[in-house]
Amino acid sequence: MNRVFVYGTLKNGQPNHFRLMDPGSGTSTFVGQGQTLEKYPLVIDRSWNLPCLLKLPGSGLTVKGEIYDVDDQKMKFLDFFEDHPELYTRTRISVKHVSDSSESQISTDDSRRNSPRHQENASNALSECWCYFYQDIQSVSGFPHMESYDSKGDHGLQYDARVDADFDEKKP
Repeated sequence: MNRVFVYGTLKNGQPNHFRLMDPGSGTSTFVGQGQTLEKYPLVIDRSWNLPCLLKLPGSGLTVKGEIYDVDDQKMKFLDFFEDHPELYTRTRISVKHVSDSSESQISTDDSRRNSPRHQENASNALSECWCYFYQDIQSVSGFPHMESYDSKGDHGLQYDARVDADFDEKKP
């Protein structure tokens, strides 16, 4: 399995999450909520309102997203979907597991606390994850940074799904 950190339209509740979960393009399993260990600029490109993580470690903010385990078939699909290595480049980064509000309500009996999955998802545990970084840094470098992406966020820059029409035509 390959561990992947998603921060944009592939997250749960976002416009392309269905693509990540589609069993026809491979297997993906939600591991938990995550946050980049290093700071990176997360911006929205204005052409299609695409979320873009820039490979400029140390600048920007720590970015919140989701961690998934995906099989090789899904990894190949994600490379195609993200137009790796042309538009986005896949790179390994360190991601810290963080708990969300639903996790904090999970029973904490000894068997639950000591399970491998619970320990892996404990706050501050680290995973090395694949992450897709936007290549055209110059075109978006002046845009405001954000900690977490939501297509319908108060930024007013809703994702333009028309960009996916071209992808869907080329889909193998």
